[in-house]
Amino acid sequence: MSQMIDKYKNIIFMKIGRHADESLENILDRKREEFRRTGRAFWGYGGSTCHPLTQVRPFVGNIAGQGGQVSLLMEPMNSKANPDIKPATEYSDDGITWMQLPSGIVVTGSRYALVLGELKSEELKLPLHRYVVGHGKSAGHIASRYIQGRVDKGCLTIALTPSVVGSKERVVNIAYTAEIIAPYAVLLRSE
Repeated sequence: MSQMIDKYKNIIFMKIGRHADESLENILDRKREEFRRTGRAFWGYGGSTCHPLTQVRPFVGNIAGQGGQVSLLMEPMNSKANPDIKPATEYSDDGITWMQLPSGIVVTGSRYALVLGELKSEELKLPLHRYVVGHGKSAGHIASRYIQGRVDKGCLTIALTPSVVGSKERVVNIAYTAEIIAPYAVLLRSE
């Protein structure tokens, strides 16, 4: 487990599943094809716990500025998410300037998207109790306590203090990983 922690010191953790009337398998296949065609994939999501402008971009930008890397680690789950399946047509990395989604990128039923490199199948045991929230108003909260209920994602960093390491163990099964690449996360909208 320590090798996994050494490799993934700074992560975005996210639970994933069926979305917008599409199976997880179809979504994964579509995102792999996006990467093959465009060199990146936009992984759509919603909610307020990983807002692109106030959480993801500052978190990843700070780590990248220090020569580090942030990866998305994904835990599959049974999802009943069935939002409006209208596809996004535009994206913005600052909330001011909007651009057409690149040809070959399709995101449905999402307000935001992480920008990813190659999506990989990788079975890992992620010790959430060894991580803390890495940015925002919940910074420093133990991830195993933070990720619960309706909170299904977070910007996390490895905990350095013994009191956190000694907290109640909680290990989750990761099935997919991807490198977060510039511009890290974007806002989405439909025309």
